[in-house]
Amino acid sequence: MTRKEFLKMAAAPTALAAMPGAAVGASLARSGAPAAQAPAGGAVTLENGHFSVSLSAGEGLGCRVTHLPTGTLLADGPYSYSLGPVRFTGLEHDGAGATLRGETGTGIAITHRIALDPGRPWMEEVVALTNASPNPLTIAFRCGFVLPVRPGTLKGHTFTAVPYRREPHGGRGQYADYTIDQILHEPRRSVLREIPIIVNETPRVVQPRVFTDDYLSEGWALTDGRNGFLVTKYSQSAREFAILDRVPVSGGLVGLRWGGAGAFDDAEGSYRLAPGATRVFGVTRLTAFRGDLVQGYYAFRGEMEARGHAIPDGYDPPSHWNELYDNGLWWCGDHISAENRGKFYRLADLREAAARARDMGCEALYLDPGWDTPQSSKIWGEERLGKLGDFVAMLKNEYGLKLSVHTPFEAWTGPGCDTIAGAELVREPGGSPSPYACGAATRYIDVTVGRLKTLADSGVVFFMFDGTAWMGECWARDHGHAHPSTAAEHVESLNRVARLAHRNNPDVLIEMHDQLFGGIHLRYVPSYYGHGVDAAGERGWDEIWAFELMWSPMDDLIGGHSIALYYFNLAYSIPAYIHIDLRKDNPQCLMLWWNISTCRHLGVGGTHSDEAVRRSQRDAIATYRRLKRFFTTGTFFGIDELTHVHVDRGRSGAVLNCFNLDDRPVEREIAFDPAAFGLDAGRAYAFTGGAFARSGGTYAGRVGIPGQGHTLVEVS
Repeated sequence: MTRKEFLKMAAAPTALAAMPGAAVGASLARSGAPAAQAPAGGAVTLENGHFSVSLSAGEGLGCRVTHLPTGTLLADGPYSYSLGPVRFTGLEHDGAGATLRGETGTGIAITHRIALDPGRPWMEEVVALTNASPNPLTIAFRCGFVLPVRPGTLKGHTFTAVPYRREPHGGRGQYADYTIDQILHEPRRSVLREIPIIVNETPRVVQPRVFTDDYLSEGWALTDGRNGFLVTKYSQSAREFAILDRVPVSGGLVGLRWGGAGAFDDAEGSYRLAPGATRVFGVTRLTAFRGDLVQGYYAFRGEMEARGHAIPDGYDPPSHWNELYDNGLWWCGDHISAENRGKFYRLADLREAAARARDMGCEALYLDPGWDTPQSSKIWGEERLGKLGDFVAMLKNEYGLKLSVHTPFEAWTGPGCDTIAGAELVREPGGSPSPYACGAATRYIDVTVGRLKTLADSGVVFFMFDGTAWMGECWARDHGHAHPSTAAEHVESLNRVARLAHRNNPDVLIEMHDQLFGGIHLRYVPSYYGHGVDAAGERGWDEIWAFELMWSPMDDLIGGHSIALYYFNLAYSIPAYIHIDLRKDNPQCLMLWWNISTCRHLGVGGTHSDEAVRRSQRDAIATYRRLKRFFTTGTFFGIDELTHVHVDRGRSGAVLNCFNLDDRPVEREIAFDPAAFGLDAGRAYAFTGGAFARSGGTYAGRVGIPGQGHTLVEVS
């Protein structure tokens, strides 16, 4: 792009025809302190010992943001609003922040709150737009602080995407690390968040674009290795991301625009406002931290845990044996037909799977496609498998197992599958039905919730929400959704099903695939979206799908794709769930131990052909069961990508998982600082699995790891 094209783009009008955006249910944070009113053109400086924020409101908003301990300048000049000139008519300030009110010449009113936490290294902002005109407006909005970039600006700082520094598609050399010059002058090449393109065929298909060019992420950690800053965007009411982009500034410079809110790479970034309607965007937070990018990831995790995305009390996911890998139904080429289900998926087959689960030391039998009749109905196949209650009792009494099931949604409907009723099929613009169910239809949701309740009432302890991919717009007028339906409605419908299922059965665990793309390597919605307890006190889904790393887990690990799970655990305590094919493992159980270390809910399946490997796997799972509290509810730390630390909640000790992805054995030097992992540095610690010696407050050790192997070190 030439400079002329760039300036033309920046000055272009922002009113676009697009689908309506979902309203954001965030609130403008206000302090209880008395507010002071400043006239138009007023100014205020906010400080909290970490940041100084100077604001000057009038014809536009002047901003200067400085990190006080280091003197780092983070914004300097006019705040950027893509709606054109904004005239501010009011500025209120209190002990924690300032609230500004302004208007544009196009009938849009802006309320902008900027606040500093008095005791923590935070600055937050929330932006709201109101349509003050008598006409509906559709806008593509972007706003943010601007930092003019000169030689030496943020010198030595790297911008790292959080939580997907390594994308599940990414090999061992892929990292989402960028310099400020790259952000200003190069498009981003990411395959994490590809844009869906609806292909108008029957059956309808949603195809992704090859790349997304935008620098958007759930968070950005920028650091020079000594001091850093974390920028996050958070909303539980609409899909939003932290965006980095550029704008021209005076003096012929380019400015880095960050924070604020706004549109990104698809039509959900445009917002339709009815007269008098208000759109409140999610919270942007700027946090200062000390150290490298790993400390930035920990800062992100602390923020998300404070927002409710933490391991709940009593969380104890049963380790699964998935019968799919050994069951001929999935591999016969047609797992939907009643004939094949009658041939491969009988009570005797599931008894055999239960025996394997018991022998491997698992705690639950997980049933993948085949148990329901027809496919995707969530109705137990009683004619083949007997009564569900009897089956649950048999598992418990004869095998000591619980029951977990695959519960697919509309992407798994279609010819030969259950769609509940013809009225709930996706409708084309002319009214003709597609073969797929409309997941946003009110009746589809109600019937689905009822069937999940029947399963949980009978003793099912876990649901996998698979088949969550959006099947495109539905033009039915009697489904209870917009005309046509939107991707946002599809996402919200899945989150609603999870909340309603938990209202009926609070103890059942629910895993959620990506709510638009389903079970693939992509993430369309923020990882936290719909997780935890909402503003009404209702609990959403519990676990996130581990990016489809289930089919070739050894190749994914050696190739580097599974390193994405390491970074996810640095950034989130939200449990990841996976099941893996043990037939692909090696005698060192490298693949099994990696997934024990990075997935708080473990699923396995597939009977290895080598009895020695099976024996090693049984031993590994027995060790996992003994140390389960470290892996399921403990705190995850990273010494490096291949050395993981798990500290239990009682801080009684730790477990180190040491991995070697190369084919030759290695001896690794490891420095273990108890204080860095939340342990009492004044206590003495013993190590099993490696030779460690204490020097001051740190233990130094050497650990031998076989080629493509794993070594476990216990710290007590």
